[in-house]
Amino acid sequence: MIRELLEATPEPPDGSDIDALLYTFDVMRAARQEILDAMAAGPIVISDEDRALAEVLAARDAAWLETLGRAKATVGTQRVGTKQLRRYAPADARDL
Repeated sequence: MIRELLEATPEPPDGSDIDALLYTFDVMRAARQEILDAMAAGPIVISDEDRALAEVLAARDAAWLETLGRAKATVGTQRVGTKQLRRYAPADARDL
């Protein structure tokens, strides 16, 4: 099942397109949840090969967390910028 989780966990995209990043994350999360639900149904046996794959999976998870964190910071910065633009924008078109 570790192999299935690894196959369901692609490397994250670069994060420059936040909508694409979030879509890819949602697809991945749903696929992984199905695998995790199946794992909960019975005993899990982890082989040495699975342990090595689990390390790769943990690295991908860390990459996703880092990429999502950067995207969150970008969205936050954009929101602050938009709020500031609204604050200084003329209230009336006649003020232009």
